[in-house]
Amino acid sequence: MSNNKLNQWLQAGLITPAQHANILSFEANHRPPANGWLYSFMVLGAVIIGLGILSLIAANWHNIPDSVKLSADFALLGLLAIGIYTQYPQRQRGVWFEVLLAGFLVLCLASIGLIADIFNVTSKWYHALLFWAFSTFLLSLFARHLWTRLLWVTLFIQGMCWSVVAASGAESGQRLEALPAVLLLAPLLSAVLYYAASHLKALYGLRSSLFFWFQLSAICALAFADIARSGGELANYPLAWLLPAYVMAGVLALGIVLHREYRWFNRALLLGALGLLLLYYYPDFVFSGQSRYTLFGSEAQQAVSFWQADDLRAPLLTLTILFLYALHAGNSGQQRTFNIVTFLIGLRFVIVYFQAMGGLAATGVGLILSGSLIIGITWLWYRGRDRLHAWAQGLRA
Repeated sequence: MSNNKLNQWLQAGLITPAQHANILSFEANHRPPANGWLYSFMVLGAVIIGLGILSLIAANWHNIPDSVKLSADFALLGLLAIGIYTQYPQRQRGVWFEVLLAGFLVLCLASIGLIADIFNVTSKWYHALLFWAFSTFLLSLFARHLWTRLLWVTLFIQGMCWSVVAASGAESGQRLEALPAVLLLAPLLSAVLYYAASHLKALYGLRSSLFFWFQLSAICALAFADIARSGGELANYPLAWLLPAYVMAGVLALGIVLHREYRWFNRALLLGALGLLLLYYYPDFVFSGQSRYTLFGSEAQQAVSFWQADDLRAPLLTLTILFLYALHAGNSGQQRTFNIVTFLIGLRFVIVYFQAMGGLAATGVGLILSGSLIIGITWLWYRGRDRLHAWAQGLRA
């Protein structure tokens, strides 16, 4: 808290001089020893040093004996482990513990690749990520900084999703075809793990990283489905690849129903959004593979009616999912999430306009209308988001 703000409160009579002095004393005694910028630049420097070492090694890789490679690798791991042990007592107030811990986690992953290369171990990259995540799980629980936890959660989610989808029948040569199944599984898995971390004290530190990945992967999954469905894609998709996502959706739905802090109104909103997202990825149930407009807005298939075109059904489904989740976020008091989702709703309306106008949007009049629409929606969102949030928060079951 800045001194200027405290002085303004003191002059306005909101706090007494004694309270002013107590606040300054408290802030001075509880000032964090290292901020995010310091940690970020320390990690950046460590990464640059690591890249320099890797470039030197790569230039002479074939000339280095395997025994020397392994010896150097384990020696570095040992030095980092000793550094982590010595810095452990100062982990709450020091930055070196986090830097050494992040370096150790990265070096563990590099060691897996090194051992696989030396001993010609054939495996998939996502299996290596999953093995690394399980091997370093207990160590990641000691992390105090968000970036270290986010690193572990990111690689774990990637390794788990690709491994599970591959186990359901997707072969290595079908990586691109399996991408929709991975995109659908990622937010569901992140949400389930987030609920688990909320109830397990040992995993509580991973909540923010899991929630971040839930939101990011959910936006990616929704955007991918919207784009693919609008173009008539995602047809004849193997249902076996989606089974892990369906199982995870069932677990998530059970968690939503049993969540004690949710009212029935919030449960209905979340279950509705979840069901529509699954419907989005279900092959040929709602979507026919026909579109009314091309990418530039000219009519692609004259015989397709307005309500039967996939490129019109997809935006409606996207907006419905976003609207349901926005109501839940606003009703639950999640201001930041509510602002993000309502912004995405306005953005999708703008995209619908350009999609419908097509080539007319590039004309002089079209550009004027387009710019006016963007400014209008942005202004309405900025001015009305607080009132919308208050309205959503006041809704009851």
